[in-house]
Amino acid sequence: MDCTPKNTSTAFNSSTSSSSAMGHNGLPDLCDFSSNCRQSFPWGWYAVMLFLASVTCSANITSLVVLNRLRTTLTPVLRLALMNLSVTDVVGSLSFIYHSLMSKLNTKTVGIECKIRYLFYVGMNVVTLYTLVYMTVERLIAVTLPFLHVRIDGKKFTAVALTLIWIFSLSTLVSGMHRLKTDLDLCLYHVMVPKTTHLLNATLALATIVFIVTSNLALYANARREIVKIGRTLVGAESNTRDQLAEMAEKAASTTLAIVVPFAVFNTPLYLLMLVFYASPEFMYSCLSVVLLTVFSTLLVLNSLCNPIIYAWKLRPVQAELKKMIPFLARKSKPIGVPVTRTTSTGLQNTDPV
Repeated sequence: MDCTPKNTSTAFNSSTSSSSAMGHNGLPDLCDFSSNCRQSFPWGWYAVMLFLASVTCSANITSLVVLNRLRTTLTPVLRLALMNLSVTDVVGSLSFIYHSLMSKLNTKTVGIECKIRYLFYVGMNVVTLYTLVYMTVERLIAVTLPFLHVRIDGKKFTAVALTLIWIFSLSTLVSGMHRLKTDLDLCLYHVMVPKTTHLLNATLALATIVFIVTSNLALYANARREIVKIGRTLVGAESNTRDQLAEMAEKAASTTLAIVVPFAVFNTPLYLLMLVFYASPEFMYSCLSVVLLTVFSTLLVLNSLCNPIIYAWKLRPVQAELKKMIPFLARKSKPIGVPVTRTTSTGLQNTDPV
């Protein structure tokens, strides 16, 4: 234990009895995180984190502007999903900046303000996870049930689905906010929640990450096999049509996979740490837990920074729009042709070049 005991002789028994009923350990009432853990990171480290979060926020705002302009060159499903990810990344990076500053300053803000911080910061990660699930399921339906996929209005369906994702994610967190523990010295998310919540969040998130990664790997591999098969067995107009569809499937799968893999890499350590908190509740009240939580939270910001880079890397329309907005980029690279949107015989929308 790295906690500094408070001058409280009877707090332990009373807090233990009341907190255990909620799934909490009673130790926070005896631990002064302010005295020991506040100095775990120097101001230089916080300056780097704040700079990183600021760059992340700016990059995702730029992505929102670019994606909003690509109404005719990207499919509605992809454009709205990527815009939703950009919104969560902007809010998440702003929450990270605010939380970092408030954690470093000598202010007592544990209460409803801390709960609101928890709602926005954790909520954005939940919304991101469900958005990736939607993108994966949409691709699975497009490949396995194409006759159903072409009959669905992608724009309206995606808008409704993403709205429901926001409502479900935030309402789930709000409904459990009464169980958060706020009689602490610092606003520490991992201490606020019951340990059973750590187990539930970690198991669901890790299972979901495995699902989206394996599904997108399978979609990409299937598209590659289809392209090879077409090249070997078919010729003429039928070959061209099926080859175009297979290439579209490959591009869609590779784009989603490029977003999903960094998400899994940067988020998995945090969910594994939650399992450690459940298995060893005493570890939650050590300064090492605060250090690890801060480091892993910084990884989430890095993931948010990766997303705009991935959009520019995988999507030619995004590259073209960035060059219009930033003349410096246009002078440093070869011109890209104007993207042309076409609809195949199956009704699937494609953009050339992608």
